[in-house]
Amino acid sequence: MDRFDSDLNERLIEQSRLNSGPTSQDEQLGKAIKLQNYYSQLLNKKSSELVAVNGVIANNSESIRSQVLQKYLDATILQAKTVGELVESADILDTKLVQHGLVENAQQILGSRGIFQLPLIKYHFTSQIYDSVNIPETVSVIDVISQLQLFPLRKFMARTGTNIGNGEGDGYLQFQLRNMFGGGEQLRFDVTKGTKTFSSYLINYAQPLNPWWVWDSLFFKNCRQMGNRNSVETLLRGFRTCLRSGFYGDNVFNHEVFCDIALRSNKMNSLDTCDTLLYQAGDDVKSSLGHIIVWDKRDNPVSASRGSLFRWYNELALGKFWKSQIELSRAQSWFQDDWLTVNGTFKTGYIHNFHPTTRSLNICDRFQNGGGNDVRSFQYMGLGPKDIYDSIGGDAFLSYGISIFTRLPFRKISHSNFRLHWFFNGGKLVNHNNLYLQDVAKALSTQHSTSVGFGLVLKHPVARFELNFALPVTCHTGDSIRKGFQYGIGLSFL
Repeated sequence: MDRFDSDLNERLIEQSRLNSGPTSQDEQLGKAIKLQNYYSQLLNKKSSELVAVNGVIANNSESIRSQVLQKYLDATILQAKTVGELVESADILDTKLVQHGLVENAQQILGSRGIFQLPLIKYHFTSQIYDSVNIPETVSVIDVISQLQLFPLRKFMARTGTNIGNGEGDGYLQFQLRNMFGGGEQLRFDVTKGTKTFSSYLINYAQPLNPWWVWDSLFFKNCRQMGNRNSVETLLRGFRTCLRSGFYGDNVFNHEVFCDIALRSNKMNSLDTCDTLLYQAGDDVKSSLGHIIVWDKRDNPVSASRGSLFRWYNELALGKFWKSQIELSRAQSWFQDDWLTVNGTFKTGYIHNFHPTTRSLNICDRFQNGGGNDVRSFQYMGLGPKDIYDSIGGDAFLSYGISIFTRLPFRKISHSNFRLHWFFNGGKLVNHNNLYLQDVAKALSTQHSTSVGFGLVLKHPVARFELNFALPVTCHTGDSIRKGFQYGIGLSFL
């Protein structure tokens, strides 16, 4: 094997398009698929052949400290023993260098200087299968040289833009200092002004400790309106630091451990604010420790076509409460080019208040349900307990949804990022006041608020955009429903 590329599939499709003449789009796509399948079969056939990376030529590596780059090489391509492992680890290396803010882009060309013999006793490779008991004392190993082409990123970046979603809009200004000391260090300053978020200031410092762990810390201050009638104005000031992993593999769990300290100040905006929210007026300090464990095998975290997700969130607010939330999701596609995709999601959460009779949960800590990204056909914070007209949130919830996506039935745009969308959503939000778990499960198992609808989805690489026509099927007293068109923008949907 003379040379192979870490980004094989994309290069093959692009090469097929460049080499094709004035043919139709379907013919070009067919040729690209055939070429991709041919090289995939060739790669699978050669995937078990032994390799040894004996040198790395790094171009334009001046912006990265040498010891930092060596860490990434040692953890990826220099550990590869076979062709299959080498191609996979080369992809991981390119992804990590870009993901951790070390370079703007990275490309690799893996070249061979030939085949040489290595003694089995000195070098430990994957066991081979032989036809007889005459096992040789040496093995054939492909001598590989990696040519790593790095594209440095700009140290300073500033941008501005707008966000629309969940019934609110805002504009933001962001400044970034990237790869400040040659190790992926990043300092970011954000300023946001919006309809519900009156002002938000954030200073964030992030630094990769190694290819698999990142340390992230931020100071924040924001002022926003809470409640379905914007009855509460909440000023948040605090600090958060976390350590999160980014492992790759078939059966790998990723973790995030965090510490959060926040001062919350609640002010009432309405003269007819309910008593529940009036009792929460004033200052409140929360110090919490938390852990998030994620098993994510989806092909795309924003709009998955196949794969599964498990996410378990736990937070311990010292002297106040324990909060736990579980999310399960599964996506599966059928027919050519994933023409039909079915996605199912289930979420549930529970809060145990350490002082239920003397100290109620702050509205910022409670669960909220409803909205274009959650149980559709209901207003944002439209489900669950109400006090007069104000949504007060809940301490236990259950929500679920099934979505069906298909490509557009028009040949010219069938391969675009637009999809037709049909959905069924349901859920319930309650206040249990520290009842036994079996009683909480019984309360959540009946009288669900449900909805159905259809619409159009844009699967953008950055976020997902939905415009749906939704109708409630069942609703209950206090639910704030939304019939007709409803939009949603974000990264996570029910």
